[in-house]
Amino acid sequence: MSADKVTKQQLRAVQEQRLHDFLQREDAEEIANSLYSRLYSDPDYLNSQTIGITLSMPGELDTAPIIDQAHHNGKRIAIPRTLPHRQMAFVLLEPDTELVKTAFGTTEPTSGEIVDKADLEMLIVPGLAFSKNHYRVGYGGGFYDRYLADFAGESLALVLPPQLFEVPTWPVESHDILMDKIIY
Repeated sequence: MSADKVTKQQLRAVQEQRLHDFLQREDAEEIANSLYSRLYSDPDYLNSQTIGITLSMPGELDTAPIIDQAHHNGKRIAIPRTLPHRQMAFVLLEPDTELVKTAFGTTEPTSGEIVDKADLEMLIVPGLAFSKNHYRVGYGGGFYDRYLADFAGESLALVLPPQLFEVPTWPVESHDILMDKIIY
């Protein structure tokens, strides 16, 4: 690791604060709306019928507008449920889907129809840092890298200004999975 690289753990701590501070800005909503608009006109989004996405937590880009728009566009939305051994499955989000807050602070479905990975055409991936060459730093659990390892659909991230780096300033590891596309 070169001297100018920070550890992912160090980066996560800094990025959580940077993202929190950014979301307090007056123009944060306008910038988020611009990202949403670019997503809604993206050919991969337009051609996807089943999309995986998280239910955002405070301090993250709000995913509720994306979910609402996708439903309005007749798309199926699936949200993640964590499983043992740092695995996850995506469950169809229906009006009667029961949700619970986990020990990690995420909101997950407790039941519902699991969507086969092959049926997810797009996965909108969360994270704390993204480089323009499509590397990502998540929250440290490795759930998404494991899921993406054999994911055949399109992986995409919506990236707010404080999350964007020209190149990784963190160590890139062999298990890190590149995003197919980032919108910033």
